[in-house]
This record gives sequence, C-alpha cells and structure tokens, in this order.
Amino acid sequence: MKAGFGKVDITPRVGVELCGFGPYLNRCSTRVLEPLYVRAMAVEVDGRHWVLVSCDLIGFSPPLIRQIRELVRRATGWRDDEIMVHATHTHSGPCTAELIGWGQPDPLYLAVLPRFVAQACTAAVRDLQPASFHYAEVPATGFSYNRELPAPGHNLDLVLAGKWVTDKPDETDTTAHVIRIDRAGKCAGFLTYFSCHPVVCCAANREIHGDFVGVATNRIEREQPGAVGLFLQGAQGDINSNFVHGSAEQSLVALEKFGAQFAEVIRTGLRAAQPVAVTRVASAISDAPYTFAPVDVGALRAQLAENEQIVAGALPGCDSTAARLAMVRIEGLRIILSRHERGEVPDRPLTVQALRLGPVTLTGAPLELMHRIKRRFQAELGRQALLMSITNGWIGYAPLREYYQTPPERYAASFVPVMTGVIPFTANFEDEVLAATLNVARKV
Repeated sequence: MKAGFGKVDITPRVGVELCGFGPYLNRCSTRVLEPLYVRAMAVEVDGRHWVLVSCDLIGFSPPLIRQIRELVRRATGWRDDEIMVHATHTHSGPCTAELIGWGQPDPLYLAVLPRFVAQACTAAVRDLQPASFHYAEVPATGFSYNRELPAPGHNLDLVLAGKWVTDKPDETDTTAHVIRIDRAGKCAGFLTYFSCHPVVCCAANREIHGDFVGVATNRIEREQPGAVGLFLQGAQGDINSNFVHGSAEQSLVALEKFGAQFAEVIRTGLRAAQPVAVTRVASAISDAPYTFAPVDVGALRAQLAENEQIVAGALPGCDSTAARLAMVRIEGLRIILSRHERGEVPDRPLTVQALRLGPVTLTGAPLELMHRIKRRFQAELGRQALLMSITNGWIGYAPLREYYQTPPERYAASFVPVMTGVIPFTANFEDEVLAATLNVARKV
C-alpha cells in the first residue's frame, strides 16, 4: 500500500458571511478563531488508486464539484469514481452550497475555491509513499443527541458540567472509527469518522472555525507534526451536538470543551489502532435516480401569496423570524414555479460514491443522512461500512418516511427543499437513498 497527503488553507477573508443557523442573519465574520483547511488522502495498491478530500465547509454545490473534479482529472488523469469530495459541515464557514437566505455566498471565494481543493488532491497524489494501515473503533459518548426525538432534561448548563447525556444513545453514534496511516514508522495521517452536526457555536457567534471537530483535528495535527487528519461526517441529519443554540460567550467555552474531548477520542483511536492488511482498494460511483413530489401549481401559488402577506406586514428592521422565513419561502417558491413553467428539471444529481480501503468501505451521498438510514445500511454490510453525509455536493436532507406525515410540517422534509429552490422528495426517499448507497457500496 502507498498513501499520500495534501493540506491547503482555505480560510476566507474576515467579513465574509457565515453559513447556517437561520435565514438572513447577516452573520458576517469578525475574526478567524481557527483556520479552515482542505485535507486530502490518496491511496494506491497494485495500480488501483483513489483520492479522498475533506473540507472544513458546510457543503458543495454541484457546479463546484464538477469544477474540482475537472481540475483533478486534468492534473492526475484519475477518473471521477477515484475522486471523492467531502465536507465536515461546519456552520462557521462561508456559504458554498446552494441555499436561499442561509448566508450570502462570496463570488470571489467560490471562484478560487476549486483550485485550492484540487491542489490538495494533486499534492496527495504526488506524495504517495509506502505506508501501513491501522484501524480502531473507540467509544465516543456525551457528544450528541437525536434532535427529532424527546430529550428529557436537556439543559445547556448541565451539558457544560458534563451532567447530561441522551437517554437514547442507540439513536446516535456512540463510537468513532479512527484510521491511522504510518509511513517510515511515523504517523503520516489519520481519518476520523463520527456522526454529529457540528453546531456547538451558535447564530450569535461570528468567528471562523471548523466547530468542535475542526478544533479537535487541528489539535491532534499539532501533536503529530507533519500528519494530516481528515474528519469524515457520518449520518448526522438528525443528530445535534449536546451543546447547541447557547449564548455567544457560552458557546466559545463549549467549543473548547467539546474540541478537547473529541481530540481525546481521536488520540485514543490512534493509540488503539491495530495493523490491518490493505491488499485491495477500489472505487465506484453512480448518479442514482430519485423522485420528487408532484407539482401542485395551485397549492404553490397559495403558499406564495400567504408568505408574501407575511412579508407585507413586516417592519423595516426585519427582526421578525417569521418574516425572514417567509422571505426564504417566497424566493424558493418563485424559483420552483418559474422552473415548472419553463419545463426545467433541477440540476441536482444524487451522486453516490464508494471507496474501499482494505476491510473498510466509505460510502457517501450529497445529503444530510438520517441516522436510521445508517443503521439500516450497516445492518446489511457490517460496522466497517461507513456511511457519510455531505459528499460530492449538498442537495438537502434525506428525510425518513414518517416525516411526510402531516401535521406537523417537518423542517427536513418540507422547508429545506424550498430553501434550495426545489419541490420536496417523496416518502419513498429514505428507501431510494438506502438502495442507492447499498448498490454502490456492494460494487467495491
């Protein structure tokens, strides 16, 4: 086996609007708390190879993914199925996904970003050297809860004091998978896989950073000079960090606390990792079919009129959350109706990809995957089959079947699609995503 690594700073300028936490917040950054990075790992065995890149970003739009792949293909000659682009989903970085109202994109940043992501990939390819592979699955508790289920006793002060954990741990990740790659007897890089929304910081925070998973990865890299660490985001669509939506000052305290605790998880995994023979690597990719709900033009126009009425009554200061949410719906509904009138289909491919690294498989989709989908996936393929969200783009959530039962309206199923300018998926989407990910994973 050979492995190579690349790392490039992709921190935006101070002042760029941060992406996440709500509509039209004007959350312009005020300082860099921790740099944002793109990190890449390339592997090769017997002439087969692939490169995986992890970015401290919210996600990627389909056009950005196409640009990155084109640049890497041009530099390396590698195929699309051999190039996987993943994001950690920090809410304290710039807007790089197609979202309405969740942070104004910086056109200059978007123009230069693909070049730097591709630079990390090509650096990893050029860095390929003989390497050994080590793997561990280690405990990682006290970080998260399933936000779609009741969380009795959840209190931020108790969380900070380490006195609250979910009573439904099976609905979250309770372990992290850590892969250590050594070269010449020294740690050259590591992968950490874990499912959790990195939202320890809040809407009032305006610092640039990779949230607690970025803080932890940066800390371990400093302890392992020269090593490059990739964080891989699991099925986190319904999994929040235990500390979420606190005050700005309290959130920074929690960020350091959770970052230090997750760094210890990675540290434990690096120590516990046992040698595993990697005699084969493989890759596969597919644009999977999926279905949208039928377009009811009359219902969409009625929703548009209803939300226009809300905005018509808003005050100049626009402090009303209801008015800001209504504006998102207005813009999204107008896009949906305009596309329907022109007969256009949204350019949002469900690109599913799988990489094999010895006994471990990494399968990713451009969605925020719900944790039940991961459990169903691993029930079929085993615990070393790791299912990743926010991979090769971002087209919203993968809602569970029951989310389409009304009332009440579910954010992931009904609001997020409008926020991206498309109609919702159908109740079959959970099964469609599971089938697509299993199909590609089985190819490797």
